[in-house]
Amino acid sequence: MTESIDPAQLWLGACVGAQVLVVVLSVIQANAYRDRSLLLHAAATLMGVVVVQVLLGRHALLPSAVFLLVPSLAGLQLLDLVSHAGGLRQGRRWLLGVSALVLPLLAVVAALYSVWAMAAGLVLWTSVVLLLLARAWRQSQPWVWWLPPGLVALSAAGFHLAVEGAPFRLEDAVLVSALLALWSAATFVGTGWRDRIFGETRIRLQARNTIDPLTGLGTPLVLHERVLAARHLTRRYGHPSVLMLVNIDNLGAIATEFGLEAAESAVLAAASRVRESLLRDGDVAARLAHARIGVLAEGVAPGQAAATVAGRILVAGLKEPLPAAPAEFLRFRIVLVPVPTEDVPPKLLLQRLNARLDQEVREASDRRIVTLTPEEILP
Repeated sequence: MTESIDPAQLWLGACVGAQVLVVVLSVIQANAYRDRSLLLHAAATLMGVVVVQVLLGRHALLPSAVFLLVPSLAGLQLLDLVSHAGGLRQGRRWLLGVSALVLPLLAVVAALYSVWAMAAGLVLWTSVVLLLLARAWRQSQPWVWWLPPGLVALSAAGFHLAVEGAPFRLEDAVLVSALLALWSAATFVGTGWRDRIFGETRIRLQARNTIDPLTGLGTPLVLHERVLAARHLTRRYGHPSVLMLVNIDNLGAIATEFGLEAAESAVLAAASRVRESLLRDGDVAARLAHARIGVLAEGVAPGQAAATVAGRILVAGLKEPLPAAPAEFLRFRIVLVPVPTEDVPPKLLLQRLNARLDQEVREASDRRIVTLTPEEILP
């Protein structure tokens, strides 16, 4: 005959398994999103599993001592979670002192002398946490709502151990593991929600700094960084790159004849055709002004860039008329120069190219592609 399995053991295994699952998910998500708070949560949850194992070992004082390390790690994680909130410098200092110094010391006292050292540590830690959360509450919506249930469950597990006292039974281990599983899951959900909100904010900020909102091309910052990288490749490996400026010569005439909306449509069409004319993924185009686009073509010499990239841009402008101005084509004028190896700031380099392009526009030269040497634009 098979022996019947105690339902309490099944519940215990399920709760411990849930904590282990949270540990695995926290580590995976922390490595994927480089979030230190989830690593701290994984460590705190793993310590909760150790607490349950110690309870099953029927030690008198050791469970209380080990348990204090759970809020100690949870407090360090909470410091990361509220790092965005302002005006909490003093509260963070208190929580850091309690979590990193007081609770480990009380863990030693609980292991050697009395289980009530754990209760004293929990009261102090809970008070500091509540004070900190009250100050950070309005600045942490909506993910912060998941933290209080978890913190209540964690505190309840600790106070149950303090009140129940040794010897601990299987039922105590089941209750403590269930409360720890609830705390771990609630904190994991709240942390994950926070990471998603902050991650979306970082993506929006990054997009604002790297993508022009009108044309979808890069920003001047992106072009500056790519010019510096191209200069490094040229110095180290002789890898040539060409920087060019593209001007929409007839944008003013389009605005005068067809209106500002047609001119805006022409800018979008110009950006699209310049992007389609780039030869390789390493090339980059950035909008520098209303009628001016900067292009960095990597791996090409000036002659090749003039014949391929610049030539393709000119042809793309004349390929078909504009949708908003059926009688008009895009007429580009391009000035290009090889990326110099001298330490010229990209901003200054572009300013000098702009000045030369302004000169070409004023003179209304028949040359649509002007190739310069670095000496012609360097100071």
